[in-house]
Amino acid sequence: MARLERIIERLELKEFQLKALLEVTKAINDTADRAALLSLYERIIREDLGITRLMLFEHAGTWQRILAFGNDLDSVVMDIDSAVGSFTDIQVIGSESTGSLGAFDVAVPVYHRGKPLAFLLIGDIDEEEQRMSPTVKHLNFIQTLTNLIVVALENRRLAKQELAAVRAKRELELAAEMQSMLVPLDLPHNEHIDAAGWYQPHSEVGGDYYDLIPLSDGRYVACVADVSGKGIAAALLMSNFQANLRALVTYANDLVALVHDLNAKVHASARGERFITLFIGIIDTGTRRMRFVNAGHNDPLLFHANGTTPLRDGSIALGMMPKLPFLKSGEVDLPPNSTLLCYTDGLVEQEDAHGSAFETAPVTKILHDLSGATADAINEAVMNAFQAHRGGLPYLDDIALLTCRFA
Repeated sequence: MARLERIIERLELKEFQLKALLEVTKAINDTADRAALLSLYERIIREDLGITRLMLFEHAGTWQRILAFGNDLDSVVMDIDSAVGSFTDIQVIGSESTGSLGAFDVAVPVYHRGKPLAFLLIGDIDEEEQRMSPTVKHLNFIQTLTNLIVVALENRRLAKQELAAVRAKRELELAAEMQSMLVPLDLPHNEHIDAAGWYQPHSEVGGDYYDLIPLSDGRYVACVADVSGKGIAAALLMSNFQANLRALVTYANDLVALVHDLNAKVHASARGERFITLFIGIIDTGTRRMRFVNAGHNDPLLFHANGTTPLRDGSIALGMMPKLPFLKSGEVDLPPNSTLLCYTDGLVEQEDAHGSAFETAPVTKILHDLSGATADAINEAVMNAFQAHRGGLPYLDDIALLTCRFA
């Protein structure tokens, strides 16, 4: 009769374990949330199996305790890194163990694909009671159940990370699409001016900008700008700057006042945390003159028969202070067959394999060698020289290039 009772007991135990595993599997397949899975796990371990003391740690970059019950566990501090290193498989914690581990009977490390996912400590052995410990009796089942729950939690976490990565990637793609709409596609090619541009973001989105805006009276506004920093925040600030520039430039004949106004708007938008370097010039093809302001930007190069003139007059970068402490505009002639080349620092600061920057010497040489070439041909030569210098190394920064040839 005792043998029959043992057989029945084992069958009942197997039936319980099967039902419990099916219940957990259904909860996982029904995409139960993290709290629900842990609550189900605790109910089975604590109420159905009779385990009286438990601590479960999860590894997600760092070890975190995600479940605990039993007497006097709130104040327990555990060095899990050391503990996991001591237990590579299910192991009974010896009576000689001291400290926090001494409060438990069995350690169950959980590994998945060679990396630690969780660490379970359980205990219920009462030497005063003459019965088999639930921990010992159900140990294999507890290990299976813990593996199932922990791997499910890990898969949820990874799926959440992947979803966030996909969402971030899509946001970057949308930002890149929006930014591409801000880069002018059709630059002037007429009997007075021949213009070409090149834009290369450091990553999906960038913070550089160039434009050549025609005014109603036949003049043009040439500008190249660069936001401090990279990424979406820089791109958004530059988009806001472009909108302000296009709105203001149509009505502003006073270049100095225009730059002061732009500075105030950048400072209000960036709150002093970012700034924008800017070169802006008002080109009058009738008088063949250009008035300009260089606000902390790399000096554009004006190439003409007598050499190359860097355009430096201006101020500090926009947005660094609520009001620019000084601002000086410059003015230059635009002789026949002269070329204005504006660029951002991503062009000249790019290093080669030896750590040497590209600088302006190759650009000046190209302007000299191609003095009669189109703006497109000059830009292509600059790009080819730049790429040869870069030699496949990553871009250090965004790059914007605007070239204007004057007939």
